[in-house]
Amino acid sequence: MKRILLIGTVILAFAITVVGAAVPEVYVEEVSVGDAAGLFILNVPDASQPPSNTFHFHSVDNWCAPLAAANSIVFLDLVVGLDWARGVTGGLEPLELSEYLGYFMATNGEGSPDRENAQQGVPGTLSEDIGPGILDFAVWDGHEPPDVPPLEKEQVKWQAVHLDQQVDDELLFTLLEEFIYQTGVPPILSFTYWNPKIVEKEEIGEEKVLTYFATWGEPIASTQELRPEKPEEEKSEVPVEYWKASVGHAVTTVGFLKGDPDGERGSLPNTFWVIVHDNWANTPENIAIPWKNINGVVFFGGEPLFELLEDIQHMADR
Repeated sequence: MKRILLIGTVILAFAITVVGAAVPEVYVEEVSVGDAAGLFILNVPDASQPPSNTFHFHSVDNWCAPLAAANSIVFLDLVVGLDWARGVTGGLEPLELSEYLGYFMATNGEGSPDRENAQQGVPGTLSEDIGPGILDFAVWDGHEPPDVPPLEKEQVKWQAVHLDQQVDDELLFTLLEEFIYQTGVPPILSFTYWNPKIVEKEEIGEEKVLTYFATWGEPIASTQELRPEKPEEEKSEVPVEYWKASVGHAVTTVGFLKGDPDGERGSLPNTFWVIVHDNWANTPENIAIPWKNINGVVFFGGEPLFELLEDIQHMADR
């Protein structure tokens, strides 16, 4: 059976997911504010950088991608308890889990030799290394490789789809919208940089989720411009991140809106919005920001979602 989604002149056909494959509806709420409407995934963790570095990496700066993925995976295993995710975290909370994911993503060039950044050694996580890192961690038996602590966890086989800037922005948003609608799984979204400017806050949905609406500040190459000039005198809650080429700021996607959130009364644009957890301690938990400056998106899931993931890849390749 297929669900048909019409976007302009493009027809997208997706397989309806089987019973038990998706996040239960109690976690995915239809929301609206002003003249905008969409979906929101409830109870997704929002742990913030940096982790405690129990693995003794040379650095845990630029840790947005491992933590964005950890927030999503902990939600699927420990919050929801999906069959295809159960036990994969080994019971770890996001900050602890992110150290393992950082290894498998070769964040900052340290970790798995199978990742591209193990050769390039650039600060941060390459967008193309996020999906393979998630998959390798998921199927890992918890006992090898020897240079990370063992972990009692379940081995699960997942698939991932990484879509980058070569995909049209509107189509990419449509695919993200469809994936959340069908599965309730929080995708990992990467922006080319991160400089949100909060405009207003609103409570959305029946659960009255406090959401902060932001516009984009000027492009910046790193967080150095947002941190104090003398960090030894003033501790900053803004983590150290550098953005270049395929290294962007990764976040956990928890929802989307389409339309004008404040109608005619305010200055917010009538556009596509994405709601994210940005893994920074100095920002609100739920930030809604216009769908711009996209570096890439990673969709992932267990075997019941494989057909949907293949459909998404096929639609992006058309």
